[in-house]
Amino acid sequence: MRRASWTGFSLVLVLASTAEAQVRYQPTDLGRLEGNSTDAKGINDPSHVVGSSSASAETALPALLWTQSSGVHHLDTLGGGNSSGQGASDGSQVVGYADATDGGSHAFIYTKATGMRDLGTLGGSNSQANAINSDEDTDGPNQIAGWSLVSEDTAQHAVVWDGNHKILDLGTLGGTNSQAYGVNCDGVVVGSSGTTDDATTDAFVWDQEFGMQDLGTLGGSIAQAAAINCSGQVVGFSSLPDDLETHAFLYTNGSMKDLGTLGGGYSQATAVNDLGRVVGFSNTAGDRETHAFLWTRRQGMQDLNKLIPANSGWDLQAASSINNRGRIFGVGRIKGQSHAFVLIPASR
Repeated sequence: MRRASWTGFSLVLVLASTAEAQVRYQPTDLGRLEGNSTDAKGINDPSHVVGSSSASAETALPALLWTQSSGVHHLDTLGGGNSSGQGASDGSQVVGYADATDGGSHAFIYTKATGMRDLGTLGGSNSQANAINSDEDTDGPNQIAGWSLVSEDTAQHAVVWDGNHKILDLGTLGGTNSQAYGVNCDGVVVGSSGTTDDATTDAFVWDQEFGMQDLGTLGGSIAQAAAINCSGQVVGFSSLPDDLETHAFLYTNGSMKDLGTLGGGYSQATAVNDLGRVVGFSNTAGDRETHAFLWTRRQGMQDLNKLIPANSGWDLQAASSINNRGRIFGVGRIKGQSHAFVLIPASR
């Protein structure tokens, strides 16, 4: 099995260690909106939130964009009934997937000026955009990572759309399928792919110079890279050698680090900011509950429910994203209902 020469950068460890102290958070309730539930997907540095919501168990609503100043705005679809926002650039470009008039579900990019644009597919019926990067020119084109079915829907491949929205097939690590879930400010893409003969599904990193490189697993048969920061640190999840447990990981300096769990047998890292702070969710002891977590180099994995006021009424179940201001976005329960939240550092 091919192993990557990718090592990322270590600057983030220096930055994190100089200012890493215990941080407590104040939850902000994004509510159920006008629907039955809210699925929180991503937050950018200006703290604009994207995701989806539903009117009922059977009926989804169009993708949503939330800002503190204007509240909730639904984004439309590509002619069908449903859409979901998956990520946003710092320039408030939103990407995701939406039902199209041909019966498929296509990746889209949305801007306030141009509305929702269909990004197309590799010839198959479905595609999905999962992340968009940001650079200093937030009004300019960005790179978008996701996946698409190929012609005749025979396989699913990781793709990246360039600044002109041209789709590029990233291929696989020798297996049938691959998917891309994250892209950083340098256009480096991460995801998961089947290996030769689909023996395992490994995490990968891709760039223009070296193509797709295998980051491996924590010894098990499945790993998925979910996000990459601008310093080249990669996070995701992997099964352990016995394939009975799955743990969050941080890949940096050429090795995959097991981040552990909150006491249960499963954890998953969903995002990492440029200071190396990681968020996700984990089962608690006995696998009785699932709680949102924050991992830092100095503090390790912390239950976010212990970093908010004890009388808040929140049960924080999963953290989906963290921006460079330290704000954390996710979903939880309050008063028996599923709501989206933003955690704002109390010390900032």
